[in-house]
Amino acid sequence: MNFEIDLINLRNVLTLRYDPSKVSTNSITPANFFPEESDENGIITENLLIQSIKTYFSSNTDPIVISLSGGIDSTLTLGLIRKAFPETKIVALCGVFEDGFDESNFASEIANKFNADFHLVNMPSIFTTMPEIISITKKPKWNTYIHTIAKNAKQFSSNFVTGDGSDELFGGYTFRYENFLNLTRNHDDWIIKTKNYLECHNRDWVPDQSAMFGDSIPFDWSEIYFYFKPYFQNNLELLKQVMLADFNGKLIHDFIPLGHSIASHYNLKSFSPFLADEVVSFGLKIPIKEKYNHETNKGKIILRKISQRLGINHIDDKRGFSPNILFDWKENGESICNSYILNKNNNVFTKKLINYDWILKAFNKVKNENDLRYLNRIISVLALEIWYRIFILKDLKPTQKLE
Repeated sequence: MNFEIDLINLRNVLTLRYDPSKVSTNSITPANFFPEESDENGIITENLLIQSIKTYFSSNTDPIVISLSGGIDSTLTLGLIRKAFPETKIVALCGVFEDGFDESNFASEIANKFNADFHLVNMPSIFTTMPEIISITKKPKWNTYIHTIAKNAKQFSSNFVTGDGSDELFGGYTFRYENFLNLTRNHDDWIIKTKNYLECHNRDWVPDQSAMFGDSIPFDWSEIYFYFKPYFQNNLELLKQVMLADFNGKLIHDFIPLGHSIASHYNLKSFSPFLADEVVSFGLKIPIKEKYNHETNKGKIILRKISQRLGINHIDDKRGFSPNILFDWKENGESICNSYILNKNNNVFTKKLINYDWILKAFNKVKNENDLRYLNRIISVLALEIWYRIFILKDLKPTQKLE
């Protein structure tokens, strides 16, 4: 397989984590939010979710493996699967990073409640396993450590279930909604709304983002902003505009394609009930007030009501399988990045993709201030260097562990 360097793609991925310039058949428009259909108690939503599960697994008698954290998405999905299939064997996998937030005790209790076998998965360093991560998706991205869960799932079945799409459809990004609403007014133009929206995703870029790139990659914020014009120049209420941007952004350009790549790599049949066509179509039409309460900053209101009916307790904070990036950096990442991206002869610099002076500044920001925004960008540069060596130079094996 031959790979070419798409400079616009690299610029977008290193700024937004995905490339919105690519056309997707899964995109939605403002019209998808109308006409509004109330489901205050979540009865319709619950039935649609259960029906999507029954339809997908109707002729499949193999065990069902689910990626289970302590959050509402996966715990509710497990409860719905058990309601749809009282006798089917279910295997629940929970990932834990060293020194990361450990949800395994809570997840184990939920698995036991719904008669699912529970297995703990020790997640490796994102730095030492970078070649494997990159080789699976064939993209210079590092936020794909969920592949470790998928790899373990294959031991039990080819059926792999996730909770993808729940946040985008039912109002899960409460920490962003609150910030966006505090920054934005209805009369603001689309550029101001776009800037505020990106400010709510500011771990994906840094204040001197333009200085990050070398001469080969032209950078202009106005070009980035333009991608978001259709999402914020319309008559939708503010949070519907945000959800439009969320759905058409990371969900369909990042989470879904990466999930498909990982599932394909391990020959898994991946499924999320929240992404079933009928669930998406109906979920978009539910009024904002039934998804998110600004006063309490609580989201997924309808899903909470369904969970209560099923007797499900869940962790309130949005966590998931997240590594402690600073811990991993100090234990593994700093020395690896010193070797792979702190030399002027590294490919990202010789090809003028990344500005060497900027990377020195980024290292200092992390060393002196533990700055997570700059650390995220450093990891992205490492991913780019590893991608280049695997797919362009072909001098690095995907199985190689970095040290």
